[in-house]
Amino acid sequence: MKTKPEALPWNAGGPDPDLVRLISAGRIPTGHALDIGTGPGHDAVFLIQQGFNVIAIDISPSAVKLARENASQAGLFGFFQQGDIRHIPVEDGFVEFANDRGCFHVLGEADRVQAVSEIHRVLGRRGLFLLRVFSDKEPPGDGPHRFTRKELDELFGARFRILEFWEGVFEGPRRPKSYSMLMEKK
Repeated sequence: MKTKPEALPWNAGGPDPDLVRLISAGRIPTGHALDIGTGPGHDAVFLIQQGFNVIAIDISPSAVKLARENASQAGLFGFFQQGDIRHIPVEDGFVEFANDRGCFHVLGEADRVQAVSEIHRVLGRRGLFLLRVFSDKEPPGDGPHRFTRKELDELFGARFRILEFWEGVFEGPRRPKSYSMLMEKK
């Protein structure tokens, strides 16, 4: 039996509250945005509503279809396509902002450095990147990798300047503990 999109553990039912907070506070200027692992497209739809030109990617064709439908039902247009965080189908330096709410933490250790490199590549000069991942405060078990702060600093520190770091939870049915970082491309 196929799980309904609204019952998926990563479906918050709306845009990420921290994304909304940062946009509302003017911390992320409007421009070209990339939504990585868009899932049902809630963050992409929110960004479009805020005036961003959005490219949204997901490795799952059914997620891309759902995100496109959600944008269309809201009367909005964004560019939704199948894509992989390890090989982002976007030109070098094309976006000013990239958003990843729960894609990076599903990568295996061997793919993480490549993904960081790809995000860095597609961001323009001083581009911003918002990342939310499972934290090591979430009890061990099934699901994505639980990152430590040290791991995140080691993975991103050479290519990004961390502007803000905070603990939180993923909104959705299970509310797992998370770390989030707003970073600027070096």
